[in-house]
Amino acid sequence: MLQFYFLSILANILAGAALASEYLAGRFTVFVPFRELLSRRAWQASIGVLAAAVGFLKLLIRSSAADVPVVGDLIPALLGMAMGASLLLHVVREKSDLPPMGRLERAALAYRVPLGFVGIVVAILHFLLPGALFL
Repeated sequence: MLQFYFLSILANILAGAALASEYLAGRFTVFVPFRELLSRRAWQASIGVLAAAVGFLKLLIRSSAADVPVVGDLIPALLGMAMGASLLLHVVREKSDLPPMGRLERAALAYRVPLGFVGIVVAILHFLLPGALFL
């Protein structure tokens, strides 16, 4: 399903942009309106659910072998689930006053920007090189 392939790319780019929006807005003034949009909790939660769900379904639904190899969907699927979980964790942590749960949660929140950049780069490479084995 080629449509699901493009949905995966779009979800990974949006999730990566949402995770790295603070850094990108500080470096590039053209990204400031996007940061304001992507910093809203409703948008972050929606993009997080979309990226995590598409990443999970990408593991289950196989693209046709002629379009995209199965192993080639693994890294974007795992990154989609990780970025979605990081976005949802950030939304939950913003709203609640509970203490941090552990090292995994602190790492997910501390490495939001690098995870976002890796997600954007992998999504772009996945789009440009659909037949690559690990992208």
